[in-house]
Amino acid sequence: MHQEDDKRAFFETVTVERYQEGQWRQELDDVLVEVPVALTYNGYPHVVIMSTPRDIVDFVYGFSLTEGVINSLQDIRSISIHPKENGIEVNIEITPLSFSRMEGRRRQMSARTGCGICGLDSLSAVVREQERIGFDFKLDEMAIDRALKDSNTLQVMNQRTGGAHAAFFVSRTGEILLTREDVGRHVALDKLVGALLQGDYNCQDGFILTTSRASFEMVQKTVAARVGMLVTMSAPTSMAIKLANRMGLKLAAFTRVGKINLYQG
Repeated sequence: MHQEDDKRAFFETVTVERYQEGQWRQELDDVLVEVPVALTYNGYPHVVIMSTPRDIVDFVYGFSLTEGVINSLQDIRSISIHPKENGIEVNIEITPLSFSRMEGRRRQMSARTGCGICGLDSLSAVVREQERIGFDFKLDEMAIDRALKDSNTLQVMNQRTGGAHAAFFVSRTGEILLTREDVGRHVALDKLVGALLQGDYNCQDGFILTTSRASFEMVQKTVAARVGMLVTMSAPTSMAIKLANRMGLKLAAFTRVGKINLYQG
């Protein structure tokens, strides 16, 4: 059994001095909450990630899968969430085989906001072995346009604070089936992947859309989720393009309605 997710508010209201049209005014402003989330596997502290305190169970499943700790939903036996005054502690029980696998990629780190590869022990650990995408996902320009048009209204955190990244799972026809937001782009994607893993979704029958850039880690996490195409609204990096090509992942970036840059076909 998994303990209920943390329900703390995702925003705080603060006082701000705002300069506009030649005048200073004191106003109230809603800002996104960011807290440290400490993950402990089988009693051993593993990593601390800065995150927005929502959808923590989704994050645990997604992070565990995309970082190679688990291979399936059944590899996690239990999750218990413990909100603290200064953050959130999460205790995760995984199978002995999964724990042994994790030890092979051991981290002892405190990551910045959703940092994807901070603290790995060696450069060789950054590029881990992954199974190549074994199917060809057909890009549909109209589906991407539809998802882009619908994406803004689904970003509740970002509409309130202007500070959240979003990741969406989109059907082949452009319908947004699932949305997750977070202060960190990697964490938003991990939360989306975790929700996909727990839900009744065919990951080969849709694509991932994100509001962020396409970094190496975002490509790596998408491949781990077995999704055939990653579409981002911002720029790709050179390493992301190389990994996408090597893994058979379609990578589109700088996407706007009526505009797509395809870096891997």
